[in-house]
Amino acid sequence: MPHDNVPIALSRSGEIGPLCNVCNKRMTFGESMFHNENYLCWEHYQEATGASSITDDEELEKPFFKP
Repeated sequence: MPHDNVPIALSRSGEIGPLCNVCNKRMTFGESMFHNENYLCWEHYQEATGASSITDDEELEKPFFKP
């Protein structure tokens, strides 16, 4: 198989997924990041690549809809 080096486990949600290559965090395939033939959690992906989130986490003062 092409990915025999990828350790697989059940995530917290009960889905099958990879373990982070650095910290062994259990993840789903959807939340894992792939870099240099390894699956990484977001924190270690940021360290490895220097990537950051483009979204802003600031709280909105008013809802975007009119109640």
